[in-house]
Amino acid sequence: MRLKCKVPEKYKKVFGWLLDIMLALLLFYAAYYLLRMGTIHYRPASQRALGIVTGLPLILRSRRRATGPELLLHDVLVLLSATSFALILTEYVVKGGIIIGNAQIWQGYVYHAAVFGLVYVFVGSIRLTTCIGMGLTMLYALVDHYVTVFRGTPVLFSDLFAIGTAKNVAANYSVPLERSVLITLVVAVAFCVAVCRIKRPPTPRRWQFIGCSLLLCCWLYGLKLVGNSFGFWQGNLEYSEWHYFCRTAGNAIVEQPSGYSAEGLAQIAEQYQGEQGTVQPNIIMIMNESFADLQQVGDFTTNEDYMPFLRSLAGQENTVTGDLYVSTFGGGTATTEFEVLTGDTTAFLPYGASPYQMYVKNALPVMVSGLAEQGYQTVSLHPYRATSWNRQQVYERFGFAEQLYEDDFGEDDTERIRSYISDSADYNKIIEVYKYKNPDAPLFMFNVTMQNHGGYIPDETDNFEQTVHLTGEYEGKYPEVDEYLSLVKRSDEALEELITYFSSVDEPTAIVFFGDHQPNVPSAFFDSLLNDAGITDSIERTEKKMATPFLIWANYDIGSAQDVKLSANYLAAYALDVLGCSTSGYDQLRLAVREEVPLLNRNGCQLTDGVWQSTENVEQEKLDIYKQAQYAHLFDAKKRIDSWYEP
Repeated sequence: MRLKCKVPEKYKKVFGWLLDIMLALLLFYAAYYLLRMGTIHYRPASQRALGIVTGLPLILRSRRRATGPELLLHDVLVLLSATSFALILTEYVVKGGIIIGNAQIWQGYVYHAAVFGLVYVFVGSIRLTTCIGMGLTMLYALVDHYVTVFRGTPVLFSDLFAIGTAKNVAANYSVPLERSVLITLVVAVAFCVAVCRIKRPPTPRRWQFIGCSLLLCCWLYGLKLVGNSFGFWQGNLEYSEWHYFCRTAGNAIVEQPSGYSAEGLAQIAEQYQGEQGTVQPNIIMIMNESFADLQQVGDFTTNEDYMPFLRSLAGQENTVTGDLYVSTFGGGTATTEFEVLTGDTTAFLPYGASPYQMYVKNALPVMVSGLAEQGYQTVSLHPYRATSWNRQQVYERFGFAEQLYEDDFGEDDTERIRSYISDSADYNKIIEVYKYKNPDAPLFMFNVTMQNHGGYIPDETDNFEQTVHLTGEYEGKYPEVDEYLSLVKRSDEALEELITYFSSVDEPTAIVFFGDHQPNVPSAFFDSLLNDAGITDSIERTEKKMATPFLIWANYDIGSAQDVKLSANYLAAYALDVLGCSTSGYDQLRLAVREEVPLLNRNGCQLTDGVWQSTENVEQEKLDIYKQAQYAHLFDAKKRIDSWYEP
């Protein structure tokens, strides 16, 4: 026999009232706490307004027998409150509540309001709207938070095209459940529960329609009031996360350059025809993951040199060394890869675009396909998963006849450092491919290494011993930097092994080596180095973090040079020219542009006066010609002269 215990109705009411009071107090305290975080605390006009809006629906509740207009008014108050909480929670969990300026705060507010408004249009119910809208905004906030933690940059529109790569890389990171994440989730859930507990009838559909129309007008007017300005030079700290994401997404369409025509392209092809080469060496191009000389950013000391071999090559015979300026920091390997292999620059593409996913949809005439036409055996090598960055499809469209990935290495006898195949094992595979190549054909190999990939927090379970560490004022402060520099030392040793081997081969062979981007080690370390160096200009600070070492070495006579500065889009043309190989008309054009615009990346350009500035502010004829040639290359196969892009 089962006993049933029925709770008296009056106790249920008392419990309900207590729960509502506790939820209200929690939300009021949360709003007070969050609005005192970051720079919002120093924007009292915005801070007070957001604080008032967050609590309105909890205080001004509708009557049990409210009319349609009263219910609509309460819906609007709930939407305003939900928008306020979504904004401050997103900014808090991603970057500690930092938004520069009142206008930027309200830009973010309007974008968040649009999310809840769109849900309200389709759902109607204010309870469902609150739960779904809060769920969507918090999902974005948490993804943005962890992407920023792991990569150092926020989620961009192009990341939607790289979900497969993100999935692969994420497997090598541990996801910490931080205090900020717990606070965000608790407050979001508490707000949804509080709204769902408000006892009131649903708003009649006709009043919902009227409300949606009014809200749309308010949002459009709100955008007009706060403006929709956006500076691509500035990072996400300057803007709300939603506004930053939407503006980069809104600039994903590439417009045709002014003066663009088939006749103009023909004239360009006539003016720049390329050069006939005198030698066909084996060319081994190595893009080393996260390889950078951090002492180029600022001064610090270590217990030992972390790249002694590379430094020893400066000024040696048949060797060119210098700095390569790329367009990405802390991640985005395929961006540098794209600029090097195609000769195109992301300076002419929307900020945050991912060309491999968005633009390389069909066969593209590039250096690889041109070398294949000359009889080269073209091979790509990446000791990791084949699905990253859509490489399998892109490499096929570039003209690689053979692709090698992690599965092509032995499982048991392949050296790994941490969880990645080491540079030494990777270079042994290069040597193996060379030994078994077609003896009647020169080899072109493009290798993307993996050893130094991000995630530098030391782990006792790693099969890796740190040998390099910071000394002086930084000693013991940045274990991630110690880990990274120790990895670079292993890369330097592997490079020495590779060059030593090819120094003894008879066939003319060249090695082009460069880093894809600087590592995502603690930003406080970079800031300290830049501050100590007295670098205050924002553009110069950004570009300091865009330089990686590059090397061109050959076992035959190519002359020598050191302290050469290049940007990634010029590297292939420069290397082919230095090595005595044939160059394309597109190569010749880029070499001509380099004479007047020595450095060019997505952050800007440097002219011969050595000053960095926005590319949009530069009026330079050859730069305009370059932009037209690149547009045809990527977006206009009908007008494009394919052979002109191939050496």
